[in-house]
Amino acid sequence: MTTERGPVLRKRGNAPSPPPEPPPEAPPPAPRAPERRPLPRGVAPTGRDAGAAEPRARTPEGGQAMRRDVRTGSRGGEAPKDTPRPASPGRRLYDPKAERGGAPAAPAAPARDAKGAKKPFATGAGRPLVKDEKSELKAQAQKLAKDKGVPLVHAYRILKGQTTLNDVLKGMMRKERFEQLVAREGVDRELAGQVASGHLPKQRAVLLTRMRTLRKQKLHIDGIKAAEVEKKRVGLDIFGRGWVLGRVRAARPYDFDFLADGADKAEKLFKHEVKAVCYAEDLDAAKRASSQDEVVTALALASTEDRGERVRPTDDAMLLFIDDQRIVRFTMRDGEQLLGRLRSFGRWDAELVLDGGETITVFFHGLHATSVNLGHQV
Repeated sequence: MTTERGPVLRKRGNAPSPPPEPPPEAPPPAPRAPERRPLPRGVAPTGRDAGAAEPRARTPEGGQAMRRDVRTGSRGGEAPKDTPRPASPGRRLYDPKAERGGAPAAPAAPARDAKGAKKPFATGAGRPLVKDEKSELKAQAQKLAKDKGVPLVHAYRILKGQTTLNDVLKGMMRKERFEQLVAREGVDRELAGQVASGHLPKQRAVLLTRMRTLRKQKLHIDGIKAAEVEKKRVGLDIFGRGWVLGRVRAARPYDFDFLADGADKAEKLFKHEVKAVCYAEDLDAAKRASSQDEVVTALALASTEDRGERVRPTDDAMLLFIDDQRIVRFTMRDGEQLLGRLRSFGRWDAELVLDGGETITVFFHGLHATSVNLGHQV
């Protein structure tokens, strides 16, 4: 730090003193109100001066000055008037009564058609655009339905791109063929649908329908499964064991649980080990209908799981035997023969009716090759 006389010397280690603070500033003066000047005669006051410049008037009674109420337009002591005070040129007052007189009119109700439905409001063109599009689509659908002979609902789907005309015509042909198969040919409805779709030949469908009418249970249900469903006591003809009485507890595609009479626990058997099954009350008749083929017995064949060694008579041959009510012979792999009249057959077995009206179910997986024609020349 220097002065006019020279530099100021300080002792080492002393910190410089802070600069002096400036004196506090005085607050700014309040703004002065503008001076009101008297207006010349003949000039009307405007703005906020309209009420303030109102000249005072004296009443006849007390001579006291009364000021006009700016909000109501009345003098002190008087009731407010209904008519509002005219606004000054620089100020506008809102009066709802002055703008509209009388009760407000009710909004116009939307127009309705002959059925009572609301009509859409018209656009500038005179008719709504949405209605024009719907009318045009309806006209096109009606024309397409009339020209191509398709239902109106399918015509709409075609125009909207949901399907094609070719698919609709094919579906109509399938439906017509389905109805003809059911009504004229007597084909089962489930099979008729497969024929109409091209997944099953017509002759096969007629044959399967005939098989279903002859059989009590469905074609894919075998005699062991039927015994489980009926919960009856049955007799099983098992390879190497002969006839065994008992009940089927649980049947599966390839095996089942069988509880023999007098046994404490059910044993597991495979279906290909069983040659035939019958009700317990028909067991004696089944044994009487059984015989032995010495030639086949000498071969000493047992049950097999190989499908290549199994035989099955044709459906046409068995239907022919049913129509002719012939006595057929089933020869099993171990040489046992069962005689009876063929009444029905399914996918896995056939049902024989014995002399006394008893029934026995023979499984195809236990047949010998000589049983392909069931003992007859076809």
